[in-house]
Amino acid sequence: MTPKGLLPGVRVLDVGQGISGPYCAKILAQMGAEVIKVEPPAGDSARRMGPFPSDLPHTEKSGLFLALNANKYGVTLDLSSPEGAESFRKLAATADIVIENPPPISLEELGLGYESLQQINPGLILTSITPFGRRGPYKDFKATDLILYHMSGHAHGLLGAVKDPDKDPPIRAGGHQAEFVGGLAAATATMMALYGKQMKGQGSQINVSSFEAMVTQLISGLANSAWGRPAPPRDLAMVEEAAIGGMVGAIGGILPCNDGYVAISPREDAQWERWLVVMGNPTWSTDDRYSTRDARQKNSPSLWKLLSDWSINYSKHEIARLGQEQRVPCFPVNTVLDLMSDEHLAHREFFVEMDHPEAGTLKYPGAAYKLSNSDLPLTARPAPLLGQHNQEILEV
Repeated sequence: MTPKGLLPGVRVLDVGQGISGPYCAKILAQMGAEVIKVEPPAGDSARRMGPFPSDLPHTEKSGLFLALNANKYGVTLDLSSPEGAESFRKLAATADIVIENPPPISLEELGLGYESLQQINPGLILTSITPFGRRGPYKDFKATDLILYHMSGHAHGLLGAVKDPDKDPPIRAGGHQAEFVGGLAAATATMMALYGKQMKGQGSQINVSSFEAMVTQLISGLANSAWGRPAPPRDLAMVEEAAIGGMVGAIGGILPCNDGYVAISPREDAQWERWLVVMGNPTWSTDDRYSTRDARQKNSPSLWKLLSDWSINYSKHEIARLGQEQRVPCFPVNTVLDLMSDEHLAHREFFVEMDHPEAGTLKYPGAAYKLSNSDLPLTARPAPLLGQHNQEILEV
């Protein structure tokens, strides 16, 4: 029988808690690696983060934990005890990869760092995800997702310019952006190290900075800064272009609909002409105030009122289809609930169902890729119960 995934026979120890480490390990698990989640006796902190059914906390029913730890085995070890540390060393001797994301405590502080583990397993890959990496002025700083989002420059331009920057401070996007980006960067680096090990037979230590992983996402802003251009102003009165953050030199933005919002971007004059066709060539379209891109930028408030008065009569999907038929960038602003019933995601079988002994049958996000020569084991097993595989894995 052909093994599923790209990584059959690769053993991973996931010592991470929360999001970044477990997400890195989840990516490897859905690629076919055997991932063993090593939790403290009290369990991963994500078990207490939720969301929970009916808002009733339960260590086995956290939606976050279930999603991040599907397709893993699970054991519990007190790594601070001599017995737990010795059991971990025995496991590490059989592993290809170990993943951690301190704080609260690092393997190094427990006497289980890279040099120690390498003595019993020279080919081991140890991936450590920390807020700021292991060197530099910030290396000892602790940070949450909120801190990393603000420090990495993302909050400054979120939602664009405001009327009064002193009263409307920068905000961050929802979710756990820095944690997931850090985990994704770690998975990429780990796969490169695994390839290097297969080519040269050598293990390695990987240090991932979630801060730097987030900074790399600002590629457009960094490019502008490299050319000596200032950051876009947050003061609406200083923004000359009718676009979010003043970064795009054309009309574009969000329009209200009768069921939510739609985003449009008829940036060029040719696109604008086709957009007028979508709107049925309204009488005001010949007004000199809107006849050129520069004119539309200068008169954007009155123009956006006209566009909004039209769009509110249609659904976001209706407008998106009409715009795309005319080759105008146009797309619905989906809610999370919209995604659960999205026809494209359904056609690609993105969501998969798994039955968990405590949480029941739930839909889980799958992978954003498919392989022509291998199935992915996306539903091999649900997230483990606390200590579920202790006897199977630790007592052999």
